[in-house]
Amino acid sequence: MSTALARPATRGRRMRVEPGMVFLMAILLAVLLAFVIYPTWKVLAYPGLEDYRDVLSRPRWLTAARNSLVITLLSTACATLLGAVFAFALTRRDIPLRRVFRFTSMLPLFAPPFMVAFAYILMFGRQGLISHQLLGFSPDIFGWKGLLLSQTIAFFPLATMIIKGVLEGIHPGLEQAALTLGATEGRALATVTIPLAAPGLVGAMLVVAITVLADFGNAVVIAGNYPLLATEAWFLLEGLAELKAAAVVVAALLVPTVALFVASRWWNARHSFVTVAGRGSDVDQIATPALVKWAVVAICSVACLLVVVVYIGIALAGLVAVWGNDWTPTLSHWREALNHGDAIWASLKMSFFAGLVTAVLAQVAAFIHSRNLPGSRLVDFLAVLPGALPGVFIGVGFVLAFNAPPIELAGTMWIIVFALGLWHLPTAYQATSAALSQIHKSIEDAARNLGASEVRLVSDVYAPMLTRSLAASFLQSFVRSVSNVSVVVFLVAPGNVVVTFVILQMIGGANWSGAAALTTLLLLVTFACVGVAALLAGRLTPAMRGVS
Repeated sequence: MSTALARPATRGRRMRVEPGMVFLMAILLAVLLAFVIYPTWKVLAYPGLEDYRDVLSRPRWLTAARNSLVITLLSTACATLLGAVFAFALTRRDIPLRRVFRFTSMLPLFAPPFMVAFAYILMFGRQGLISHQLLGFSPDIFGWKGLLLSQTIAFFPLATMIIKGVLEGIHPGLEQAALTLGATEGRALATVTIPLAAPGLVGAMLVVAITVLADFGNAVVIAGNYPLLATEAWFLLEGLAELKAAAVVVAALLVPTVALFVASRWWNARHSFVTVAGRGSDVDQIATPALVKWAVVAICSVACLLVVVVYIGIALAGLVAVWGNDWTPTLSHWREALNHGDAIWASLKMSFFAGLVTAVLAQVAAFIHSRNLPGSRLVDFLAVLPGALPGVFIGVGFVLAFNAPPIELAGTMWIIVFALGLWHLPTAYQATSAALSQIHKSIEDAARNLGASEVRLVSDVYAPMLTRSLAASFLQSFVRSVSNVSVVVFLVAPGNVVVTFVILQMIGGANWSGAAALTTLLLLVTFACVGVAALLAGRLTPAMRGVS
């Protein structure tokens, strides 16, 4: 039977709702409503109108709102421009050191959110190894300048990945055509490559802006007396115990974050990052102008040094007695770090279950949405909604929602597991949806012709094909959960203290060497877990190339 004849019958069969799918959708919607909508509603409804008027009339909170918008604009612009330079370097075949740039540019993605800011304090602060010991001056890195540098280095890899994908989709024949019409290499880049990459630049800016606006880790470490909405919510809740005021502040943070998220979704839905230029795949790229080439190499080299400095600073700080005062080599801080094995184990355990929650929910939600069943659009909305919620908003929301019946999770590990699992759901859901779209419908048609039910279709056809997607969803959620700060700082309790919370306490107590040793240990454990998981995934998941 031809594909054209099979499709109408397939669509008709998909409209038939089987009891198993109804039950699965009911469970999924119950989970999403309970752990996404309910905490969101609690944050918005918990304060009264008087609380909103009171908090929003305080000069400090208005200053925090203004500062958040200013630093978002500055950091987004810097991170996106740096990401564009790296993306250009990674996609031009005549740029030297591309492999070095590719590897180094991905390192910040594995660092805990506060690590970049912490390392720059160690290396460039008043007692910094580079600024004070080597160069002989003591700059004040705290404030917006230090935060701008930290966020630029921490988040430019996000822009690099997005823009790189767009640049790779630009057919080199278009640049060759410009040369044929008399343009120079520089003119071809300016009139062809850059305009075609513009949609990717805008898309990258929106993604980076969302991340910067909700950044808590770098801000709480290096912002100092530069108030921001994300850090003010933490100070209100922990220092002053003003729960209603904290809810108002994170609700105010939600407004620009949701606006950016909606803008990002709208932009990506209406702009295609694909160019059509015929079948000539053997056309080579034009030569990069020498001035552009070496300017790109210089910028990327400096940025790579700033990335490497992060890891060097953290590693060295854990090996000296007192950073900035006593440089005697010692392993005492590593012994102290090993004493926090309970916190490390708690982080790994919670991150493991959070990864499972993310991966399973992503697979189920993506499959249900692909069925075009009644309610599938609601599933899609609820699955992507956490992407618009800042980590501090999730943290405060879970405190308000699950601190009392009907769902009382406060004080248990499960409040952290579900908070992290649901917060990381959107990325996994979108990746799984993309993987589903690559599976040819003829495979499903063949299974149905052999009498497979909807449930059997899931277990025998789609589940094996989505094993790699499941593993990837688990890994991304696991890595991000292990290093998370913005969510867990609001949810930790005695007996459920995670390692990132311990590190923040050490930094706040000026135990920099101890914090550095524990951060290094966390990185080693994370890399080891990722390596083992990737090895197992490579051996256990079936190779599905050629069937999708």
